[in-house]
Amino acid sequence: MRVLLVTEINKTLIFSGFLSFGTMYLSAVLKKAGHQCDVTSVDYDEAEGVFREFSPDIVAYSAFTGLHLPMVEINRRLKKKFDFFSMFGGPHPTFSPELIEEEEEIDAICRGEGFEAVPGLVDKLQKGEDITRTPNWWIRKDGRIYKNPVGRQIGSLDDLPFPDRSIFDKYPSYRKTKSFSFMSAFGCPYNCTYCFNHQLHRMLAKGDSIIRRRSVDNVIEEIKQVRAKYPLEYVLFRDEIFTLNKNWVKEFSEKYSKEIGLPFYCVLRANHVTGEIIDDLKRAGLYNVTFAVEAGNDFIRNKVLKRNMSKEAILRAARILHDRKVPFFTYNMIGSPGETFEMALETWDLNVKCRSTGTWAYLVYPYPKTELYDYAVSNGYLDEEKAGEFLSTYHDKSILNLKDKREIENFHKLFSIAVEFPFLIHIIKFMVRLPLHNFYNVIRKLWRGYTSYVKVYPRTARQSFTELISGAVDVILKSKA
Repeated sequence: MRVLLVTEINKTLIFSGFLSFGTMYLSAVLKKAGHQCDVTSVDYDEAEGVFREFSPDIVAYSAFTGLHLPMVEINRRLKKKFDFFSMFGGPHPTFSPELIEEEEEIDAICRGEGFEAVPGLVDKLQKGEDITRTPNWWIRKDGRIYKNPVGRQIGSLDDLPFPDRSIFDKYPSYRKTKSFSFMSAFGCPYNCTYCFNHQLHRMLAKGDSIIRRRSVDNVIEEIKQVRAKYPLEYVLFRDEIFTLNKNWVKEFSEKYSKEIGLPFYCVLRANHVTGEIIDDLKRAGLYNVTFAVEAGNDFIRNKVLKRNMSKEAILRAARILHDRKVPFFTYNMIGSPGETFEMALETWDLNVKCRSTGTWAYLVYPYPKTELYDYAVSNGYLDEEKAGEFLSTYHDKSILNLKDKREIENFHKLFSIAVEFPFLIHIIKFMVRLPLHNFYNVIRKLWRGYTSYVKVYPRTARQSFTELISGAVDVILKSKA
């Protein structure tokens, strides 16, 4: 069958190497099962054009919360013109499957892992078999919705085909990019309140593993294949925490340095950072890392967000990285339920003490079905009439009831600059009181683009000047990131 995959595609994601893994894996498993795939971005005009050219039997949407809204609208409009089977998967449908009850144009919702569930359903559709009892799926048929339980996860990740990156080859900028993402493991053992992981853990069948890791040899073989086809200069590992297994890290470091040798990036958790692990990674070719600070205030960080991490652990990780001359970036969340501007300044202060290479900040958006969402509603930080409101970005405004809302929203836009130039903090304390939200957001985008270009990517992996300007215009005028 012919399957059209709908996912977020823009120049920023292409050049940074951060296109959807879900889409690439789905294309790979579907093609392995004998089906054909094409892809389109979340843009109706492009989607209709690709639909007319490709003539799909199925349109599959990979939806994050917030991004599901334009996808639902695209599906509605396509359904008015064409006959096809529509399916939604990804984080939002997994945790909010009632979407199929709210949108009659949706034919099926996939909950949980789609590696086997998606080709399994597509095979049944091709053969004309009954689909109403397919594991992982909520199916609409003859006016009724059949709700099936989530099935078992795939056993070994090494059994999966490598992600199908060729599906994006039709975009000229993709064929020229020098940075590509990889994943060596799926899953996270922690239960931060703002993340869906605590829900995902409860959904696992008996015997399923919270963390599944590919073998080192399997990961290296994938990188070799990508390097043979694309001008790969920089490897980005997008595991939620790359260093969970120090024995795996040691084996990886030995083999990667000999067989690949390219600079790479990964995400750490501060309380996992040790001198031994960083020494191993640096020998392999570690270029820079990221870890999350999230909040400087102890109550916000450990009680509201449940990070379960001390300031001392964060500062110790920073010292280890400084001692080994490893550049690092920090993630931060501004505007948690109950946070005041003075509390947000504690986050600034902790980042200044870390002396990171760069910082990124995000406004807190409690996703429905998360523990943080329940906390915000039950404590009056989120009004019931806004409880079902979905945002397409966490870089614009807060939906929470906050004491210092304007100051917090504006501080989010200026946070990275405030950390880079701490002597400006007194000026910024004045600036955040001004009604210049949109202007500050342009500043935020320009600064993030500059730091990403200059500090995140090695010189050999950077975009050309023309690509940089084109991407900057795209970010300022179109992107909400």
